[in-house]
Amino acid sequence: MAKKKSTSQKVLSPEKYIKEKARTLPIVHCYMDNDWQEAGETNIVVVRKHPQGTFTLAHYLVDTWCLGVKDSFYRFSLSEMEYAEFTSRLLNHNSIQEIPYEEAHNLIYGAVAFAEEAGIKPDKSFALTQYLLEEDTDEIPLIEYEYGKNGQHCLVANSPLEASRYLPLLEKNLGQDFQYIIQQDEEDLLPSPSGWKKYPETAYTYQHPAYPDKLELKHPEIYDLFIHPDHIYGLPKEDIDRVLALPHDELRQDLEQILLYTTGRTCDKISQEQWDADYTSEVMHALFFLGEVGNEENLKVVLETLRQNEQYYDFHFGDSREEVYIPTLYLLAKDRLDLLMDYIKEPGLYTFARLEIFPAVAMVAHQDANRREEVIEWFRQVLAFYTEKLPETTYCDASLAGMMLGELLELKAKELLPELKALFDTGSVDESCCGDFDDVKKDILSNQIPYRESYSLDIYQRYQAFQKKWGNCQ
Repeated sequence: MAKKKSTSQKVLSPEKYIKEKARTLPIVHCYMDNDWQEAGETNIVVVRKHPQGTFTLAHYLVDTWCLGVKDSFYRFSLSEMEYAEFTSRLLNHNSIQEIPYEEAHNLIYGAVAFAEEAGIKPDKSFALTQYLLEEDTDEIPLIEYEYGKNGQHCLVANSPLEASRYLPLLEKNLGQDFQYIIQQDEEDLLPSPSGWKKYPETAYTYQHPAYPDKLELKHPEIYDLFIHPDHIYGLPKEDIDRVLALPHDELRQDLEQILLYTTGRTCDKISQEQWDADYTSEVMHALFFLGEVGNEENLKVVLETLRQNEQYYDFHFGDSREEVYIPTLYLLAKDRLDLLMDYIKEPGLYTFARLEIFPAVAMVAHQDANRREEVIEWFRQVLAFYTEKLPETTYCDASLAGMMLGELLELKAKELLPELKALFDTGSVDESCCGDFDDVKKDILSNQIPYRESYSLDIYQRYQAFQKKWGNCQ
C-alpha cells in the first residue's frame, strides 16, 4: 500500500512550483525556428525534466524585430507519452531545430531588452514562464544577435487596430526612428503561398448599447474570486462548489452583471493602462459558470459578448476563446438554434467571433445522432444565406466561409454538397482554409474519420482541461 501523504505536507500548485523550484530542474532540450532572422519572429521551447521522469516546458513566441516576447505558455509535468506527442507535433515543422540553451536564453532576453527600448513590455504570461529560463546573469555566456529590421525597430501589425496599440509607445520612446507595416496593407512584405488571394473582409460596424457603469451584485464575493491573481486560468474545486451553492437565480443575475459591466469597460478603445494592468479572467469565469447554470435568457448576454470588436477578444482571451465559448454556447443554445441563426444573420460583426457558433451547432449532432438532420438543415440555411450575401461581405466574408467548412467536413455533410458547390461558385470562399470544392467533396465522401476537437461540458472538467492547456492551474 502506498504511504499516505501527511496532511501537513506542502503541495504546490504548478504555478507556485514553477516560481519556486523550476530552476532547480535540469534543462534537457531547447528548440527554435531556424529561419527567425528572415521572419523576424520565432518559436522557442525550453524543456526541463523532473526527478520522477516527467517534463515541464515553456513555449515562447518571440518577435525579434520589435515586440520581444509576444506570448508564452507552459505545460506542467507531462508524462513521457504526452511529451513525446508534443515533440512529435513540434518537430513536424521543418524549420524547428534543437539548439543549445545559451542560444535560447540570449535570444529571448535580448529581444525583451530590445522591445523595452521602445517602451514595450513582455507579454503578461512571461511573468511566470520566465522562471523556466535561467536567471539572466553573467553566468550565462553572452551571445549577441541583431534585432530589428535594417537597424530599426519594425512593428509588423496584423491590423490597424493592433498597430494603434503600439504606435503611440514607439513614437514616445523612439521618435520617428522606427518602421511599421500593417500586413493587410503591405501584402508583399512577407512571402505568400503560391496562388494566395486577398479577399475583402467584413467591416466591423456594430453599435453597442449602453452597458452598466457600476457593478451591483447580490454576491460580490463572486467577482473577488474571479479577479483574484491566483485564478487567472482556474478556480480550486472548493471555490467552484461555493459559487454553485448560491441560489441559481441570483447567481445567473450576478454572472450577467459581471459580463455586461466588464464588456462596458472594454468594448471600445482599451487604454494602454488597461493593457499594462494585471490580467484578470472575470469574463472567462462568468462564461464557464453560465454554461453550468445558465438558461435561454443568459444566452442573449453571451451573444452580446460575441458582438464585440477584435481588441476585446485579444484582451480577454488571447488564443483561448474556443475553449471558453464553444461548450457554453452548446449548453445554452442546443435547444435554441434559431437564436444562433439570428446572430449569424446580423451585419457588421467581427468575423472571428462568429467562428465559435459553428462548432457549437455541430456539437448538437455529435452529442445526439438523432438530431443530425436538424443540424444539417441549420447549416443548409447558413449556406444559402452566405451564397447570397458573400460578395458584399456585410454579413460574412471569404475567411468565415472557408473556416466554417471545417465543421461540415467533420460532420461528413454529404447532404450539403449541392449547397457547397453553389457557395464555391460565388468565387468568394477562401480556399486556403479547406481547399477548393473538389477537395472538400473528396474529404466529405472519403472513409477517413476526421479529427474532431472534444470539449468537456462539466464545469469541473472544463476547468481542469483549461488549466492543463493554458497553465496557471490552482
